[in-house]
Amino acid sequence: MQVELWRQPELESLYPILCSIEGACRDINRLMRRISTDNLDGYQSSKGGEVGSRSVNIQGEDQKKLDVIANRIMKTALCCSGKISIVASEEEDEPCLCSSVTDNAAFTGDYAAIFDPLDGSSNIDSGLPTGTIFGVYNTPSYGSKDPQAVVRQKGNNLVVAGYCLYSASCHIVITMRTGLHCFTLDDVTGEFYLTKSNIRIPRSGPIYSFNDANADQWPSAVRYFLDDFKKERVSQREAIDNKKPSARYMGALVADIHNIIHYGGIFGYPGTTKSPNGKIRLLYEANPISLILEEAGGMSSNGFGRILDMPVSSVHLRTPVFLGSVEEVKALERYFEFHTGQKPPPPPSTPPASAASA
Repeated sequence: MQVELWRQPELESLYPILCSIEGACRDINRLMRRISTDNLDGYQSSKGGEVGSRSVNIQGEDQKKLDVIANRIMKTALCCSGKISIVASEEEDEPCLCSSVTDNAAFTGDYAAIFDPLDGSSNIDSGLPTGTIFGVYNTPSYGSKDPQAVVRQKGNNLVVAGYCLYSASCHIVITMRTGLHCFTLDDVTGEFYLTKSNIRIPRSGPIYSFNDANADQWPSAVRYFLDDFKKERVSQREAIDNKKPSARYMGALVADIHNIIHYGGIFGYPGTTKSPNGKIRLLYEANPISLILEEAGGMSSNGFGRILDMPVSSVHLRTPVFLGSVEEVKALERYFEFHTGQKPPPPPSTPPASAASA
């Protein structure tokens, strides 16, 4: 990360923020390794403390013990960087000022941070991959300093986006809009080292990550797309690398996206008849991951247009998401256009800086 900041001096003010994220991810990873031995598995008890009662977050989802701990770690680390003035977490009702978190008026800065402290927390007890998703915005130099107004920026305004994957290895995959880079934790030294630079996702790939259990509730466009994808009617993938379509779904957005970035394909969480807006939160998950994909040469869409251009009307707004290789995501948009008659808007005239320089 220091090398990238050296190349781009205007990003130097981000260094304390990046260090705080690195430290928080290192701490959460250490806890993930000690779930069973330190009694960190299971659900968080409700505030009342009744036996068998579970704490729930703003979305009404049961919270695991590590959800609460990881949220506290991320929130404290970001605020203590001295560069963040506002933090917003998926686990909390509202964004808040760092000065109120630390009870210190000196904890202010020119940036606002959003994060999902523990993505895929349902995987915790079984030892499957989980992750942390984060993004950083500039705070406006004029106008309202209301935390809600500041963080409800479009994803295209993100200056930093990334995730930390807690799995066989611990990886931080991050972009400062200068390409996508992967840092891997060395368990011996406790340091993150650059292991992949300027990562590029294949334009087409064999992997599809969808939860087929909900297929009967999906829009017809998604059902027909997946049927054709499995039968290799969507792209020229087989002619390129002779790889057959392969299903991979791990129940953690970070893990599924990490896999697709390396091998190509598409991740999808469509809306359903029961939940038309799907499950993924626009602010905390879809926007940071979308920027990551675009910086790697991939694409993101809600089926009808670019996710990073979507207005954020609420901090807990959900959206259908389709993320991955350009060929697959474009093909899916064509299926939506055919089945709904709604044509997606043209792509932005100015590509991301890293793509333009690649």
